[in-house]
Formats: sequence, structure tokens, C-alpha cells
Amino acid sequence: MSAVARPPSARRAGPIEPLYWIPPDARSLLDVGCNVGEFLTAARSTYPTLRLAGCDVNPAAVEKAQNALSDADCQVSGAGKLPYPNSSFDCVSCIEVLEHVPAAHRQPALAEIHRVLAPGGRFILRTPHAGTFAWLDTNNLRFRFPWLYGRLLGRGRREEGFSGDSERVEWHHHFTRAELLDLAGPDWRVDATRYGGLFLFPVGDYLRWPFYRLGLSGHPFERVVTRMMAADYKANYGTASYGILLVLTKLS
Repeated sequence: MSAVARPPSARRAGPIEPLYWIPPDARSLLDVGCNVGEFLTAARSTYPTLRLAGCDVNPAAVEKAQNALSDADCQVSGAGKLPYPNSSFDCVSCIEVLEHVPAAHRQPALAEIHRVLAPGGRFILRTPHAGTFAWLDTNNLRFRFPWLYGRLLGRGRREEGFSGDSERVEWHHHFTRAELLDLAGPDWRVDATRYGGLFLFPVGDYLRWPFYRLGLSGHPFERVVTRMMAADYKANYGTASYGILLVLTKLS
């Protein structure tokens, strides 16, 4: 697959942006952990001929994704058993999802992604990175300070759309590059490694949290913070970075 002649909108997105790495001659894309279909919608806008599919464990999110993309194949499914045939996609993305998967299920999930990806197909994987400020991850406050979290929040919004309770919420693991490659296994070629974000990204998450909690997304201050976070995430701080993106090609 060619990695040249990207559409202008993708070229501007920056090297840690997953949209940048969709091959321009790709015919099909599966987004594992698609949530409400935000990435699929961006992919449709940039690559209008792509056959799209997405899966997520949250039924409410999958319903929103399907409503937004009526021609996409959106299904309720975890990454550990994907409801698609062997070699049925030539591009698969998994963006900020692997850290939500229980540790014992991560390797099987990546094996499933390998199964549904065609030989020579591209896998775009982005996760939190074990960088300098990984300890600031807001998603781990419930585990670091459970009493305080319970008193302030009780039941957080991350449980909405799932059966059961907070046992479905995993500690956000921040991966090293070596960990990700070990989980993926040997049947891949590494085409690119990109890092991004440092201090402003996690701090911005704390600043945005009250607006998220109060349903005030879109507030002018929240928008400024979001832009600050996006700018920080596009900057490459090497192994000190808060995020990592790997671009892999399936060998066989």
C-alpha cells in the first residue's frame, strides 16, 4: 500500500494523528473500539470511498455510531472476538482502546486484529505512553484515591452504557513501545513510531473535567483548553511523551 499523496486534510493533521496513516488506496477500515464513531466519521470525510466498520462494547455508543454512519457495519463486540471474517479489512485502527482492555485479554485482542486484517494491510495503534507524566492520568484517580473519588463522584460517567458497575473500568496502563510490540507478536513490520504530548495534555484533562461533569462541553474556556491539549499532543517529546502511535503492516 502506498504511503504517499495523502489528502491535504490528512497531511495537516500531524504525524501522531491516526487519520494521517490511513493508506490513500485503502478500500476498507475497521475501527476497534469505535465509541460513537468520531474517527470513522473523520475517515469518511477524508476517504469517501472507504467501506467502514466499527465495534465497541458499549451498545449506546454503537447505536450512535450506526446512526451517524448508516452505511457502516457497526456492531457491539469486544476486541477479543471480532465478528468479522479472516482478512476482511486492509486497514484496522485501535485508538486509545488497548488501555481499557484487561491485561489478560490484550494479546488475544491484537491476535484478533491480526486475523481480520488482510496480508499487507495496515494496523494503526495509539495508546497512552509510559512517559514522564503518565502518573497524571485523570482516569486513574479512582484507583489512586478511591475514597476521595467515591465521595466526590460516586458513580462516574465512564460506567454509562455498560452493564455492571466500575469493575468494567480498567486501570489506564501506559505502554512502552517494547510492550506494545511484544503484545502484537512477530508477524508485523513496524512502519512508524510517533510520540506526542507531555505535561499540558494531562493537565488540560483536569481543567476540562468540571465542564465535562456539568455537561458544559463547548464552553469557551473548555475549547481553549482543548486546543492547548491538541497542540501539546502534536509535539514530539520522544520517550518522555504522554502518547505513542505505532503503524504496523501485517506480514502474513
